[in-house]
Amino acid sequence: MQSYDNLYSFFILLFYFYNLALCQDNGTSNLYQHDPQDLISKHYFVIEPAETAFTLNIKPISYPNKCELKQLHLLTRHGSRYPDIPNTLAFDRLAKIFANVSVAKNWYKNPFPLERNYQLIPRGEIEPYYDGKQSFLRYNQFWKNYKKITGRYDPEVVKFQAGAYSRCGASGMAFSEGLFNGDGPLDTCKNQPVYVWNIPANEDNIIEMYNNCLLANETVINNNPEFDEQNYIFGNNTLKPIADRMTNDYGIYPPLDPNVVPSIYDACEFWVLFFNRTDTWCSLLSEDDIIKLAYRVDMIGYYKYSYGNPLNEQIGCVYYTQLVNSVESYLNGSSIMVADLKNGHAHTMVSVLTTLGAAKNPYPLTANLTLSQIKQLKYTAGKSIYWSSTMYFEIYTCSDSPKVRLVLNFEPLLIPGCESEYCKWSTFKKILGDKIGCDFNKLCKNP
Repeated sequence: MQSYDNLYSFFILLFYFYNLALCQDNGTSNLYQHDPQDLISKHYFVIEPAETAFTLNIKPISYPNKCELKQLHLLTRHGSRYPDIPNTLAFDRLAKIFANVSVAKNWYKNPFPLERNYQLIPRGEIEPYYDGKQSFLRYNQFWKNYKKITGRYDPEVVKFQAGAYSRCGASGMAFSEGLFNGDGPLDTCKNQPVYVWNIPANEDNIIEMYNNCLLANETVINNNPEFDEQNYIFGNNTLKPIADRMTNDYGIYPPLDPNVVPSIYDACEFWVLFFNRTDTWCSLLSEDDIIKLAYRVDMIGYYKYSYGNPLNEQIGCVYYTQLVNSVESYLNGSSIMVADLKNGHAHTMVSVLTTLGAAKNPYPLTANLTLSQIKQLKYTAGKSIYWSSTMYFEIYTCSDSPKVRLVLNFEPLLIPGCESEYCKWSTFKKILGDKIGCDFNKLCKNP
């Protein structure tokens, strides 16, 4: 009888420990599951969905009645890249915080090397290459006319300009490969060498305007009380609840600092970009968390580079001055340039749109927007200014007057103050007003 009791006790004990092990999953039941391509297609990141980034199913544009496309002015963001130094250092801090958190034991370490700061990744080279191919297909008649007239690449007719950073210059080169590959004299693929020029970053007020505006750096990008207030509210209302939930769900000690949460979103994005994985940092975030943290990126951009500060509505004036001068020179016959193709940054594109008054959401991007309001925003980084996004000003000569059309990622934008998407050139210049020919140093209070 004693041996039976011992055996019975053994099985009871075994059953207890089996259930204990089964129930204690170290928080893994609280991890979220996401499909990487679903997050990309919903524009939660600045990663362009593959179905538009790499498609060649492109229809040529049709011209307005009695009009002919004569010039293209492109402004594009560079391709996908490695994290910058602040991101990489933040990921190192995450690794230290999560080193003893059981749910992160297989992936907490930072895989991104510091020395690759801002460099393009292979996808970031392919994206602008496809942008070039898509440009040739969409503007097929324009590019065929150019090649028929010139017979070969001419740097005075098609100009490539890039911001003075490797990611911009390399993206410009990749775009040119997509546009001109097969037309040149080099190797079996007949590659065409092109001249991509740049202005030193500390002198470039067209692409790198924020580097060189003292007033913007002192009162908008830094030391911006209005942004600081919104950021504080967002931290209390949104970041702190997410941090508290993670602390409780995953047994984090000391409790997670809310200021770390945006770095988790950034890490989530880069793990999707590099490894197509959402079972790491993304798994700590619900879909609503991801939406809110993506919105924080837009809120920062709103106050520092867009409509959240009046200076941002002026700072793109040098870009428009050179654009107007280039078009005028072509129209009066003193220039033979037909395409000006610039590769820059997100802040370049945002400031150019803001200075024109275009791509404006219906309400200010404040910290207290509801989730429903956030979801209704049309112009966000993920939807409009993602890596390798494109913005064209199409210049037409027509029987009545020259016209201009603005196209963002091949979707026409109505320029505020214009009667239609094909805006009269004279109206366009009136809308810009004294932004044409502005004194940048005076505007920026530069010494």
